[in-house]
Amino acid sequence: MEQSTQQALNIRLMCADDVPQVFDIERESFNDSSWTIDAFYHEILKNNFAYYFVIEFDNTIVGYVGLWLVIDQAQITTIAIKKEKRGCGLGQLLLRYAMQYAQTKCDTMSLEVRVDNTIAQHVYKNLGFKYGGKRKNYYGEGEDAMVMWVTLR
Repeated sequence: MEQSTQQALNIRLMCADDVPQVFDIERESFNDSSWTIDAFYHEILKNNFAYYFVIEFDNTIVGYVGLWLVIDQAQITTIAIKKEKRGCGLGQLLLRYAMQYAQTKCDTMSLEVRVDNTIAQHVYKNLGFKYGGKRKNYYGEGEDAMVMWVTLR
């Protein structure tokens, strides 16, 4: 019998056991991240507005996305894909999943992205996000963020 070479892709809610793997991706992705491992635990265990999802490839976490759902607005708090899996569309797939999830409860979604991160901005624009302004020094001295918005429904 021939074994299938197709690899399994899965998106699910993040649980506390996932935090160490997610934090490894966070450190790999953002050198100056203000997110600590305790911040991730707080988000998934204590923040009633927070929803975090992981994307698995062959039962290994390769990315994550976090969002807050407050009244009728969703806010992407963080998103990252493991370096060796970038460029395959997994980030777009994961963000689209988060958008569909939020759409059942929220009218709009926003996020911040570094002004020099044109690759991420391109992904967001492809999903309908539009420029909404700039946050000066959002990521630290001299590192501005572009605010982007999308209408979900």
